[in-house]
Amino acid sequence: MSYGIVIPAYYGRPFIKRCLDSIFNQQDINDSLYVVVIDDGTPEPESVTDLVSDYPVHYYRLKTNQGVFQTRLWGLAKLPQDVKYCAFLDQDDAWRPRFLATLTSLLDESSDLGFAACNACVTEEHNGGKEHVLYDTRHPSLLLKDLKIANQLISPSQVLIRRQALDSLSYGDTHLPYQGADDWLLWLSILSKGYLAAYTDSILVNYYDHKQGAHHDTIAMSRSEEYIVAHYFPLLHFSHWDQRLYQGRIGWDHIAEGIRSKNLNRLFQGLRILLTDPVALNQARLFRSRHKHRGIV
Repeated sequence: MSYGIVIPAYYGRPFIKRCLDSIFNQQDINDSLYVVVIDDGTPEPESVTDLVSDYPVHYYRLKTNQGVFQTRLWGLAKLPQDVKYCAFLDQDDAWRPRFLATLTSLLDESSDLGFAACNACVTEEHNGGKEHVLYDTRHPSLLLKDLKIANQLISPSQVLIRRQALDSLSYGDTHLPYQGADDWLLWLSILSKGYLAAYTDSILVNYYDHKQGAHHDTIAMSRSEEYIVAHYFPLLHFSHWDQRLYQGRIGWDHIAEGIRSKNLNRLFQGLRILLTDPVALNQARLFRSRHKHRGIV
């Protein structure tokens, strides 16, 4: 058995050595590491070719940029069959030494678990290196009924996945014209197959937040989520009510944020959704309220 780790790289020279060092400094694991690094259309001389040459990795270069979603799938197809657990580590993140050992122990507890996730330390590189704990006073819910309404994981770097769960999915015709929420689609797809997920509050990832981070492009992220809800919710056999609840949650979040920050544009966006589907928005409001009282993100 081995671990399969896929790292998409795109203009990754400032990050890749820190990322790879964190993999090969893992503690208390007995199995081999099969690491795939894919340079996703990065032009020379910006590729990481020379930087990865000192590491025992399988390195590939794609001629044109495919986007992180397709690159992860491309790397997944390169993993050998004896891989039991997989991870998609972003080039600009780093694991702490017991990431693999801790999440492996969780997954070994039950074959019903499709993936396990952990807490993270967020370093705001664009804000003088200020640090904070990702889930400080609350924790995420990894139940399918909750993840359908709102994604509560910020990065695949937090997650170790059972290879069998990935093999149960069909990605042959998967197409995402907008990048950003592809990891959300992955969690939903695994859970829709009947798998469960586990979470530990242990901080096992250093997540580096910088201005180039994909999550800062909120327009692209919103479009990516909306595309998944419109096109993939039906394919995953989610209901029209699930789609309405998602839209209601978006509306309620706009209203709450608009009031909090006195942002009239956000407030009016939420009010438009309220007028369109008041029932779904109210249920989403109750969803947020229940999570707040239970200490859930």
